[in-house]
Amino acid sequence: MKKLIYLVIIGMMFSCGKSAEEISLAQKVDSLQMEITELKIANDTLSDHVMRKSFVTKNFPAYFDSIAEPEEFILQRLQGKPELITKKAVLGGTMRFTQITFIEEDLLVAEFEDGHIMGKTLFQFREDRNGEITFTRVCNIDY
Repeated sequence: MKKLIYLVIIGMMFSCGKSAEEISLAQKVDSLQMEITELKIANDTLSDHVMRKSFVTKNFPAYFDSIAEPEEFILQRLQGKPELITKKAVLGGTMRFTQITFIEEDLLVAEFEDGHIMGKTLFQFREDRNGEITFTRVCNIDY
């Protein structure tokens, strides 16, 4: 009977350790937590750059080579697309785009306001075969 009790106790001691599967899953969780932390830092850095406009570039796409002021050109195109502004005007105002800033060859930040409310939106843009500029909202930038 004593031997049986010793065997049960020894068996319980060896079974208390983590299995290879548990160790693997724990390592995967740690890796994913580290990745989440890195993505949060990258997101915070991008948000900080957007707010400070420290991302400004003058690397315009090649199709702007013949345009003297690409910012004004794109701003005029955006003015014709007020439906791209996600916020609603208040107190009788009218939402309009006021300024754009290029980030990369195909990304820009467009600022808008109605005199009371303002905001920013990150857009991806490209020129189609007909020479039209198409804008795709990436995200709104809230203050």
